[in-house]
Amino acid sequence: MKRYFIAAFLFFACTGAYAQSLSFSDLLNLTSMTDAQSHDILASSKGFKATGNLTLNGKTYAQYTKLTKGTPDKNESVLVGAAVKSATGVLSHEIIFNTSQSADLDNLLAEAKKSNLTPVFQGADLTSNIYRFDNSLFRASISLAFDKKSGNVDVQQK
Repeated sequence: MKRYFIAAFLFFACTGAYAQSLSFSDLLNLTSMTDAQSHDILASSKGFKATGNLTLNGKTYAQYTKLTKGTPDKNESVLVGAAVKSATGVLSHEIIFNTSQSADLDNLLAEAKKSNLTPVFQGADLTSNIYRFDNSLFRASISLAFDKKSGNVDVQQK
């Protein structure tokens, strides 16, 4: 009888648990992928759905959204910017990840602090805490709302 109870408990605990959709290293890797590769990763592997293009501050982004079943307040979106060619000929994309889960944002901030990017700024504006990270390849900015109900991660390849 105890075995059935333990098995049922583990089953329900695992089905109720979820992890964040994208890690900080996933976001860094998306900056150097082609449009087709980033679409395949986001749509096929990570469960995001392409929802069209979005123009933000004069820049065009491909928008991907994900709504997790059972948790209507957990919505995530990824914006993949148009490819920009650097002086060395390398194509890169700006990646913006938005989520309403404070745990996901805290995990991404912890991953950024443990990564090979060095913190260059930590401050706040009227609505959020801002963290900036930098190294010779990437620039990342993490914004966490004071109320912990929203935030975003902006990653760019230099």
